[in-house]
Amino acid sequence: MGIVELVPGVSSGTMALLLGIYDQFLGAISRIVSKYYKQAIAFLLPLVIGMAIAILTMSSVLDYFLQNHTVPTHWFFMGMVLGVIPMMFRISNVKVEFSAAHYILIILGIFLLFVMSLFNGEAPPAESAGMAVGDLFKYFLTGILAASMMLLPGISGSLVMLILGVYPIVIYAINEFTSLNFEVLPILISVGLGIVIGVLGASRIISYLLKNYTYLTYAGIIGLLFGSMFAIYPGLPEGVTGWLISIVIFVIGFSISYLFGKEQNKSGTP
Repeated sequence: MGIVELVPGVSSGTMALLLGIYDQFLGAISRIVSKYYKQAIAFLLPLVIGMAIAILTMSSVLDYFLQNHTVPTHWFFMGMVLGVIPMMFRISNVKVEFSAAHYILIILGIFLLFVMSLFNGEAPPAESAGMAVGDLFKYFLTGILAASMMLLPGISGSLVMLILGVYPIVIYAINEFTSLNFEVLPILISVGLGIVIGVLGASRIISYLLKNYTYLTYAGIIGLLFGSMFAIYPGLPEGVTGWLISIVIFVIGFSISYLFGKEQNKSGTP
């Protein structure tokens, strides 16, 4: 779950669905601040430790590819995001459950992320990330939004960070921290606090929406997934070699997500 959360595409929620623990995962988070907190911590602690180890060990690899092979890396992300959509169509039972309202939600999700991509602009180099109060507040808010999205089956928190232009900065900060550069701690603390608050606050809301407005929620997710293409798209590759590499990488990313989704569908997990 930690590895997939680093990659904009497959979310922790998707992996929890695949592993058959999604309801337990969401329920444990919502019970952290209840009288059942001991049981919740006992379930979540191994997951959190495993995710932390994966994030710390894999961040340097992603940082390298983002810095040195930006276009192919983003095409890989695009493939992973689009590869999730067939799974979402299957679990949404589109042909039976979707009406005009569902399709309107999909269009609204696409439009929302299209507008967000217009304001995203060109992200500054990760190594020159600002640490002023305004910058840290932005990282904090991004952490809240990312944590809220990572709980949904289909959208990863890292995708939200990518849309908001914070993803390269966070990956860079994690990589520097593992290299014992503690100057990046304010970035990690800001994002980390946002993630904690976002997870605790969003778990109950998402549980309620998925329980009472299941297919409307799925329609919104599908719209956001399609719309995320506007934010992830890095431009066209250069040269024949660039095109070949990007297409192959795109197909690999799509195949990984598609196969995850196919396995989830076989498991029969809602």
